[in-house]
Amino acid sequence: MREMFTYIKANAQQVVLSAAGIVLLFGLLLYHLGSLTIGLSAVEQQTATTPLGWHGLYHHPFYLPLTFVRSIVFFLFAHHGQTLTRLPNILFGALSILAFAALIKLWHSTRTAFLATLLFATNAWVLHVSRLASYDVLYLWAMPVLLLIYMAMQKGYERPVVFYGSALLLGLLLYIPGLVWLVILEVFWLRSELLEGWKYFDRVWERILYGLSYIIWLPLLVWRLHNINNLRMWLGLPAHLATPFTLLKQLVAVGVHLFIRGPQYPQVWLGRTPMLDLFTLAVCLLGIYFYVTHLSTTRSRVLISWFVVGAVLVGLGGPVSLSLMVPLVYIAVATGIAYLLHRWLHVFPLNPLARGFGIGLIVVAVAVSSVYNLRAYFIAWPHNPTTQATFHYRR
Repeated sequence: MREMFTYIKANAQQVVLSAAGIVLLFGLLLYHLGSLTIGLSAVEQQTATTPLGWHGLYHHPFYLPLTFVRSIVFFLFAHHGQTLTRLPNILFGALSILAFAALIKLWHSTRTAFLATLLFATNAWVLHVSRLASYDVLYLWAMPVLLLIYMAMQKGYERPVVFYGSALLLGLLLYIPGLVWLVILEVFWLRSELLEGWKYFDRVWERILYGLSYIIWLPLLVWRLHNINNLRMWLGLPAHLATPFTLLKQLVAVGVHLFIRGPQYPQVWLGRTPMLDLFTLAVCLLGIYFYVTHLSTTRSRVLISWFVVGAVLVGLGGPVSLSLMVPLVYIAVATGIAYLLHRWLHVFPLNPLARGFGIGLIVVAVAVSSVYNLRAYFIAWPHNPTTQATFHYRR
């Protein structure tokens, strides 16, 4: 506690700004949460009536983090309406955005982290997924968490709390269908750190505790995997594999939906409008160019491997949602902004007028992009006739 108060005192301005940002974030996610649509979608109606609590977790343990939070909320408020039905998703939506902000702050400057997080938090897809009572938000949450675990293990493997916390999170992520492959990929990239960390634990009880941190979540999951349908779902596979040509089309569609036109899912998107506006797409492509031209760096290889595995999982047409890919796209956006600022400030290292002009242009572009996405979500989407026809279930 003394260390915490000392840190707050030494970084009072940063703490106040961070607290204000979190308040604004929750305000955005809670704004008209229950009244934006006239009713619930079919998926939300199913969510509202799904058995929860221990009975629900035992018979359907997948998506454990969100199901656990829903069980608490629905137990406390037995007669929940539209707002409370969607409320648990708000928590994981906010955690996704905060994890993304922390990750970009580790990799880039505070300015880049602020601009990229603003774009990410106001992106229409992020708002849709974070405010809809479905399981998609867990995929939005999982990717930045996996990358934060990667960074934490790299930088702090000598600290036991990092190992215990990372192990608990990785075990919990295994309850999200399809993520077992990304957890395996995480372990592969962290193999050296895991070995060094294991050597760091010189007491038997520390090693036992570390092992338990990985397996404490697993008994309930393993108990249900004897069913072939559950096993298939856990692996991220569809009930029936499509033909090779159809699978190829689905894989190409992942890129199309991310960069050209959105998927035709009226409950989470407006028609076939692009997921990224012109400015965001431009800096995203710039970020992709940066990583492709720096393949020798570990970060580039890690991100590209995650993108490839994630795209395959989504392209299979199983339970893995397109939301898994969105944080990766916005990581490229953040890198594009950082690269653009770096090149501009390299050309004008001392001229304050030119520096301010370049930064100001990017700030204006980010603001325009954010307003565009907010209007698309809060105004255009709920007034679309297809949306109104989709959200007709009442609570």
